[in-house]
Amino acid sequence: MEGLKIWEISFAGLLHDIGKIMQPAVELPRDYKERNAQIYLPFNKQENKFTHFHALYTVYFIENYLNNIASEFDKITLNQGSHRDSFINLAGKHHTPETPLQWIIAEADRLSSGFDREEFLRGKEIPVTEVYNTRLLSTFERLLRKDKNFEKVEDFEWEYPLAPIAAKNIFPIKRNENKKGREEYKKLWESFLKELRKIKWEKLELWVRAFDSLLMIYTSQVPAARVGKVIPDVSLYDHSKTTASIAGALYLFHKKTNTLEESFIKKEKEKKFLLISGDFYGIQEFIFRGGGEERHHRAKILRGRSFMVSLLCDLCAEFICEELQLSPFQIFFSAAGKFHLLAPNVDETKEKLEEIKEKITLWFKENFYLESGIGIVSSPLAPEDFKGKRFVEFWKKHLEQVEEAKYKRFNLLKFGGKIDGYLDKFKTDEKPVCTLCGKRPTEIKKGYYACKICEDQIIIGTNLVKNKFLAILKNEKGELKVPFFGTYQLKFLKKLEEYRAEKGLIKVINYIIEKDGNAPCGAVFLPLNGHVPVYTKEDNQDERIFCGGMSEEKKLELIESIKDGVPKTFYHIAKKGLKVEGEIAYGIEALAVLKADVDNLGAIFACGLPVNLFTISRLSTISRKLHEFFAVYLPYALETEKNGKFKEVYTLFAGGDDLFLIGPWNIMPELALYLHKRFKEFVCFNPELHFSAGISLHKPNIPVEHFARDGETALEKAKGEGKNRICMFGRAVKWDKFEKLLEIKHEFEKMVKHGISKSFFYKLNEFIEMAEKLKEYLKERKIPIEALSYARWRALVAYFVWRNVSEKDSKEKPEVFIETIVDLIDKFGGDLYIPLWSFLYEKREKRC
Repeated sequence: MEGLKIWEISFAGLLHDIGKIMQPAVELPRDYKERNAQIYLPFNKQENKFTHFHALYTVYFIENYLNNIASEFDKITLNQGSHRDSFINLAGKHHTPETPLQWIIAEADRLSSGFDREEFLRGKEIPVTEVYNTRLLSTFERLLRKDKNFEKVEDFEWEYPLAPIAAKNIFPIKRNENKKGREEYKKLWESFLKELRKIKWEKLELWVRAFDSLLMIYTSQVPAARVGKVIPDVSLYDHSKTTASIAGALYLFHKKTNTLEESFIKKEKEKKFLLISGDFYGIQEFIFRGGGEERHHRAKILRGRSFMVSLLCDLCAEFICEELQLSPFQIFFSAAGKFHLLAPNVDETKEKLEEIKEKITLWFKENFYLESGIGIVSSPLAPEDFKGKRFVEFWKKHLEQVEEAKYKRFNLLKFGGKIDGYLDKFKTDEKPVCTLCGKRPTEIKKGYYACKICEDQIIIGTNLVKNKFLAILKNEKGELKVPFFGTYQLKFLKKLEEYRAEKGLIKVINYIIEKDGNAPCGAVFLPLNGHVPVYTKEDNQDERIFCGGMSEEKKLELIESIKDGVPKTFYHIAKKGLKVEGEIAYGIEALAVLKADVDNLGAIFACGLPVNLFTISRLSTISRKLHEFFAVYLPYALETEKNGKFKEVYTLFAGGDDLFLIGPWNIMPELALYLHKRFKEFVCFNPELHFSAGISLHKPNIPVEHFARDGETALEKAKGEGKNRICMFGRAVKWDKFEKLLEIKHEFEKMVKHGISKSFFYKLNEFIEMAEKLKEYLKERKIPIEALSYARWRALVAYFVWRNVSEKDSKEKPEVFIETIVDLIDKFGGDLYIPLWSFLYEKREKRC
């Protein structure tokens, strides 16, 4: 019973402000207002009127649309002693609380917004007449900015459209003064109700989870505060979600300490909360560690491993909540290998948390030998710590703890030393080492030798592209050989209707964004899966796939593997780097890795906001919005943007604040530049917000750990030379310079077309190198005699241009070529390698 009581309290906190999206779209019956206003609305004596009418709409919504859900909660919690309230009153009386449980919701609402919203803004109030025209402002516009003040709404240039989450809607638009507030809200509300009626789960917990996801989709771009001295840059969903998390933890604290009374609930100095955070460490080792025959299954394994990282972290948070008897609403953020949740700060919780950490660590030790794991840290905080400078200091120290956990990882005294019985597992010929990971004993033989973990990764990687939904089961049979944390099983589904058996069912996840870019409803939307290139009928006609000296048998094998809807291999993706003209193929068969992440993320979350605006709900909005760019927009962009030009790019990992993509080498520079420009739009062209990237080239058959190593090296070089850069061919340059360099490649093509020989460009490498070395010596003002030869580079350029220009075919005089090339070397130096090597690789020839 107590377990469901915490669900009721948290869910009431989640719903407390839902009236804010209903109020502009629906007119309540007059008699309903007259009968209920005194119960649910505060009265302003000075103005002689009721205020905060959204609370009344919340009550009306529950009565008319969620009455069966409210009744279920009321039935379950009927016999809860002296502390009980109807579900409607819990959600609706947050502005007129009378009982301890109602005060829990009211206090959580206040703490979520960082206490009084009136302290946020010194500028002009948003008048009541503009309440429905107020839109969610983008917090990204103001982060880390010192060049501009943001003290009133008019200081902001960007806002989000009043629309549900979708790939295109997550981008802010220019502020528009001519809005049709009620009409836009009505459209949003009607669409919300339409999707609400589609939620069919009979089990209360499953229905509530699906509703939470629906609320996220439809209220993530609705402002939580719309009138008065406020800056409306916190979404209604994030405010509601953090309110739910705080309410659940606050209730449990006072329940377990026998202080469930109004006077105790209002106390601010006692450490009532425990913030618990998890961070997956060793991600690179987890995803890229390979064995001798890994390349034959690596696309599936990489897909499976990448998916497992996010899913394991999500289920780790679930596991903690279940073990601590919390509701899943205590988790206010979970994405990209990280999570944050709130629990009551009592001895029982802290002792139990240590046991949970040991269980999780032991599971990773048994299955991954602690090369990877989830670091879990906790910090106590008081209600007063949610406000202003105190919250800034608390959050900074907590994040430092999270970072330290990456290096401490686990208790060496308990888990250090050798793995007992490790070698004994390999003693028989029946169990050789797994050929896919090279670490665990073979358990599965299917033409390959795999351990149970690697087989699970193949199962996940195979099913991800064939299905759309994922059922999470507890202590039931599923598709995994090794259940997550010894508890959770998976079952993939093509349709939601396929699996309605609710025994052991925790939740059903829809992990794929719709093809039109909309977020799907009806289940828990958790965009864990990225874009995967698949074969189409057109691939059968693609001459590039069969280029190169291969046997007829090999060609038949390739043709056989091309089936509609089947994921492409890295070999086929690499072939897309070629261009075929007649019997000649130009280019190289190579893959490129694009690795990128947002710069200065620590500073963004530690000091990106003014102290008085540093709130838990605002941090949640920033984190979730950032995740949307990589997890919602990116898969859609790869499939549709630029007329599908990026369709061949494989998302290995994308979420939180970073990405790891694999695709044909020749389109990755353009994709990187495209994403850079879109990210600038996404963060409202804030010059302080940007990301760095690294591109590395690879043959398709090399071990995947080289992908990770070289991609990381390129990214580190970009960051090491000042950030806001991209590194390719070992040269780190700013993004605007990178764009200019890519254009120079076209200059080289024109030169060839106008008469200069391609062979000249191989010599150009030497001239660039000479110019670079000469520049270094000139900086030192000391040139040794043996280095004087570097000063000849201009003369050599002229000499070899004259030698390589065909007088018969040339449309330009050699002097023009010489002047252009010398100017390019003077201006760009060694950075010229980026367009030069791209050009040379594109011009390589081979017979098909």
